[in-house]
Amino acid sequence: MIRRIGVLGISLLCLATITSCEKDFSEVGTNVINNDKFETGEILLDVKITPIDTKNVQADNINATISDYWLGVYNNPNAEKIEASIISQLGYLSGLKNKENVTDGDTIFNLDKVILKIPYQATSKGTTNGITTFKLDSVLGNPNIATSIQVFQNETYLNTLNPSDPSKRNTFFSDSEYLGNTILNEDGVYEMKPKATDTTFIFDRIDRSSSLTNTTTYKYTVKAENSQKLKVPFLAIPLDLAKMKTLFWDKFENGEFASKEAFDNYFRGLKIMATGNDGSLVPLNLAASPTPSVDFYYTKSVVDGTTVKDTIQKEYSFPLAGVRNSIYKMTPAANPAPANNFVIQGTAGRIAEVEILDETKVQELKSNNWLINDASLTFYINQTINNDANVIPQQLFLYQNKKNEAGGISPTQLTDAYVDPASFSGVLKKTDDNTPEKYTFRITDYISKLLSSEENTTTDPLVLKVYNPTDAPVVNNVLTTSVKSYNWNPRAVTLLDGNETTNGTKRAVLKISYSKEK
Repeated sequence: MIRRIGVLGISLLCLATITSCEKDFSEVGTNVINNDKFETGEILLDVKITPIDTKNVQADNINATISDYWLGVYNNPNAEKIEASIISQLGYLSGLKNKENVTDGDTIFNLDKVILKIPYQATSKGTTNGITTFKLDSVLGNPNIATSIQVFQNETYLNTLNPSDPSKRNTFFSDSEYLGNTILNEDGVYEMKPKATDTTFIFDRIDRSSSLTNTTTYKYTVKAENSQKLKVPFLAIPLDLAKMKTLFWDKFENGEFASKEAFDNYFRGLKIMATGNDGSLVPLNLAASPTPSVDFYYTKSVVDGTTVKDTIQKEYSFPLAGVRNSIYKMTPAANPAPANNFVIQGTAGRIAEVEILDETKVQELKSNNWLINDASLTFYINQTINNDANVIPQQLFLYQNKKNEAGGISPTQLTDAYVDPASFSGVLKKTDDNTPEKYTFRITDYISKLLSSEENTTTDPLVLKVYNPTDAPVVNNVLTTSVKSYNWNPRAVTLLDGNETTNGTKRAVLKISYSKEK
């Protein structure tokens, strides 16, 4: 039978043969054993790759904490085009007013502007002469090409509980459809070209300080400040004043705003939809500060007859809060993967099934009576297609699709992912000149258990995907062996498959290092 040597195995051997233990065995790093009674070797085993179109992934924030909501269009010619959109409820505000009685005159409220404001993810480049400059983080595609953004009123109720079984939490996938065709943009379509210099938004505001009938305007500046009071870059989409007045302003003191439940049922959120053939894709952290919001800018004027006694500029701010979801509309790649290559892409892109050992091969290997020292699975990158390490996934992930008792599939963590996560890896490796080269997974524990016929270890196919934070098996010291289907990483990479004739030494391969008695 196949045996696995580790710390426990060595200890048992030492107890059995104390006088010869020290001279017979030497454990080096990865459990490789070197001595005069054993010989070592390695074998390379072919693997079979089957690309799979993901179709959809979990995308709501009901069951996971999501760090990035992508917005825009990313047309990578060697991967599926992504049109990424966002669905979000708005937070509830109580005690809203659009009129007020005072003792020394009438108070007139005038709605001036409504803006959807979402801060970009950005990093400070430093401060010079009191001005802080930024660079936008992780923008993919070409920000100089405008991406069309339309904001719609969502008319689908975003329930946190499963309507068919209220005892369970709901799930919204990335291809879920939402009702609602009412466009809320000021001009129908907003052309997004994200820039790090977008730290202000300026609009013409009516000067009501002297007369309510005045039509003279002045430039009013909107900004977004972080906790350090620094102006940060943000996306500002003007919304249609008349529509937002009807939907919100005119109903502030009506039943639709009487409670959070009433508001959530009345205004069910926004659909922020991106469309186009090309453009850019930007990550948006909707849970970060400053808070993304729909802001109502209004003027509050106290008048006596026709005389304006006092004017105050104020705003109501509805945060993007509650249930959120991402929509990923995927379109086939302009350039399909070359023969004997395959693409791995995040979001609702592509994964791959990897078959490494069937039952016949397992039995053949068992008969060798080897001690398994190391096992690794390596995938080389097509460097002609992917020569920029910054735009491809920085890490891939490997798990197993196990057949369950119900006849379905249970995505399951490999033991190596939590027994020795640092060695398990999957992290992008680069050459000395920073060219992306390969991804390697060490699956020694899995192979050892498989060849030792350990219970619950099967030859069911492995699955290769773009790594997502939800793939971590241990969070806050709690182990979860099931693998979630979330993925909000839009990057893609083209890999070489297991064809030796075409790909030679850079083919996808399983390498097993072993020791055997002489």
